[in-house]
Amino acid sequence: MQNHFMFICIATFCFVSCHKTNTLSENDFKWMPYKGNETLVFSSTSGATDTFYFIKKDTIFAYPEAQATNGIKYEQVSIICKHSDPWPPDGKHRYLEDSFLKLQKNIDNYAELNLLLSGKDAVFYRLKGFKIDTLNNQKAVTFQTKYRKYDDVYIINSDSYNKFYNRSDFVTKVYWSKSKGLIRYDKKDNGYWELTNSY
Repeated sequence: MQNHFMFICIATFCFVSCHKTNTLSENDFKWMPYKGNETLVFSSTSGATDTFYFIKKDTIFAYPEAQATNGIKYEQVSIICKHSDPWPPDGKHRYLEDSFLKLQKNIDNYAELNLLLSGKDAVFYRLKGFKIDTLNNQKAVTFQTKYRKYDDVYIINSDSYNKFYNRSDFVTKVYWSKSKGLIRYDKKDNGYWELTNSY
C-alpha cells in the first residue's frame, strides 16, 4: 500500500513538472522597451554612424537544451535585427541578421535579459544575461548623452574576465534605459557610441 502511494506521488509530480511553463511576468516585460519594428541610429566619438534595423519581435516557448528531460518549458521573447558585421570578410560593409535582445524566464524561474550587441567594430562579449531581480535591486541613474537626458539608466559591465578582451571590437559596458533600451556602449579604447535617433 505504501509503495502504491509513493508511486502515485511520483507520477503526479512528474505529470505536473512535465507540463510546467515558466512565463514572463508583467514586471519582467517592463525591461523590454521595444516593439520590434524600430530603427536605431548610433554615432561614435570618431564620427562614424551605425544603424540597427529591427525586423520583428518573436515569442517562443521552448525547452532549455541542457535540461530538456525535466519537461519544463520557458518563455523567450527576442528582437531580431539587421546589424553591421563587425568583421566583414572583404573589409566592405555588410549587414547580418541575428538576435539583438532576448528576454526569457529560465529553468529556475528567474527572468534574464540578454543583450547580443554586434555592430560596426563593436561586440558585447558577455556570456550570460543580466538577471532582472539584480537589475530591480539596483538604483537607476540619470545620464546625459550628447543628444538627450535619461533618468532611468542602468550601466552594465562586460564580464570581469573575458577571453575576447584583446579584440579591438571589445565593448566594456553598455548603458540601458529601462524605457528606451540601449542608449550608449563604450569601447576599451575610450571611444563610445551613443544613440542619436530612433524611429
